[in-house]
Amino acid sequence: MRPSHLSYSFLVSFLAAVFALQWWQSPAYPWQLWMTAGAMGFLCSIVAVMADKRNALLPFAIMIGAAAAIWTVSRTTHVPSSADVDFHANGTEVVLRGFIADDPDRRAMQTNYTVAIAVLKKGDKTFAVGGNVLVTLRVGHQAFEYGDPVIVRGILELPEGNHDFRYDRYLSVKRIYSVMNNPTMDRAGLNRGNAVLRMIYRFRRSMEWQINELFPEPHASLLAGLLLGARGAMPEDLVLDFKTTGLTHIVAISGYNITILITAMGTLLFWMPLKWRFWPSSLLIAAFTLLTGASASAVRAAVMGILALLALQTNRIQTTRLTVLWSAFLMLAWNPKQMWYDAGFQLSFLALIGVLEISPLLQPCLRRLPERFGVRESFCLTLSAQALASPWILFLFGQLSLIAPLSNLLAPPAVPYAMLMGTISILFGWVWSPIGRASAMLAWLPLQWITGVAHALGAIPFASLTLTGFTTVWMVIYYACTALWVGRHAIVSSRVASHLPAEGRRVTTRICESSSFRSNAEARRFPSAAGAEI
Repeated sequence: MRPSHLSYSFLVSFLAAVFALQWWQSPAYPWQLWMTAGAMGFLCSIVAVMADKRNALLPFAIMIGAAAAIWTVSRTTHVPSSADVDFHANGTEVVLRGFIADDPDRRAMQTNYTVAIAVLKKGDKTFAVGGNVLVTLRVGHQAFEYGDPVIVRGILELPEGNHDFRYDRYLSVKRIYSVMNNPTMDRAGLNRGNAVLRMIYRFRRSMEWQINELFPEPHASLLAGLLLGARGAMPEDLVLDFKTTGLTHIVAISGYNITILITAMGTLLFWMPLKWRFWPSSLLIAAFTLLTGASASAVRAAVMGILALLALQTNRIQTTRLTVLWSAFLMLAWNPKQMWYDAGFQLSFLALIGVLEISPLLQPCLRRLPERFGVRESFCLTLSAQALASPWILFLFGQLSLIAPLSNLLAPPAVPYAMLMGTISILFGWVWSPIGRASAMLAWLPLQWITGVAHALGAIPFASLTLTGFTTVWMVIYYACTALWVGRHAIVSSRVASHLPAEGRRVTTRICESSSFRSNAEARRFPSAAGAEI
């Protein structure tokens, strides 16, 4: 039995159990559940040994994965007690003492602060409590920074949700269970935040200030989104155009940004042995993830990047599928609510799986498209990602972008040039402002192209449709049919590959398990593999 089979069994059972437990969250599951899971695993092991001794460990891997999911959900399930600040969130006025625990989320009309609470005073009673509160201050209030001790006076409430958007679940992903809207907040001492995080956040703030100095709107907010993942100050009309054209993902930090970092670090450290480059590259990825706010897509991309570097260092290159599953496992083991309530996490993985599994199937259908400037590859990757992400967007938000394939063909190629020239202009701006402004003119061109494409295509009638009626039943049917299509192709490919010579079989396996496309040179060298792909 291959070790990868055990990994797949463990990971798939963990993910399936986490998904199912969203309807049964408990801080302590009954012992009968553990006994039942153990008994089933033991019986399945006996059946597997009787069928084939090589499969004896599979039931144990499945059982361990399910047990890990149960433990993870029980560990992260929140049940408020008198020691939690949200236990006292009943709409009454309280006084809170704590400190700002995260980088402030500054928007056009308000600023959101995550405050870690230590003391709560209600009337004449004082309580030692824990937990986070989301404090929202309107524009015009005193500005605060990460690590500032503060005293907050206002109405403590539970976050409200509705049928369209469960705000309480969204905040629970960040472990926030109570809110305060427009209270009074005063600084209560010297900053006591982590020195490293404080330095990173100040550097991020300095970059945002430099971007605003060098670029006009909406180019400044777009560049801040590309480099820092900051979308709070983006104009509403540009946000609407991005949603209409399906371009919102370009301002969400993803694997593309991490790939650029790894490539740049590898170029700078070319004189070092490969195994020595792992730690500086990993530290750079971690710092970049913190700098961008550690969103779900950024963390996923960072974990995958570090796993890929580790695989290179140990000369044990894992398949792309396993790398994706392991990154999902690491993120959900830390916080399983991301799978349930975080749309960014869900769409990020759906798009990635679409690129991995569907792009090889679509490539033969797009052979007539030109290869110049990566037109065919870009269009194929876009369709593959949209094939799995668009139905979920329609299910969550009731919106379907019909223009997304064209907009994603035109706009994303300008992103790396905007990031590169934008970074250079920021560095030059720190050295001497006139040089920074001159170099910013070059960065303005790709930024203008991206915004122009979004505005022009977003103005086309019926570029995006608002649809209702795409229920859970239709979603399950769609994804089940897609899975059957991909599975059938994988079975046919494996059968054909078994009749190929060893060299051609390796190429076919690489085609089926990789998201990248085979070059024309390989197709000419192994024509039998090309036929197997079709």
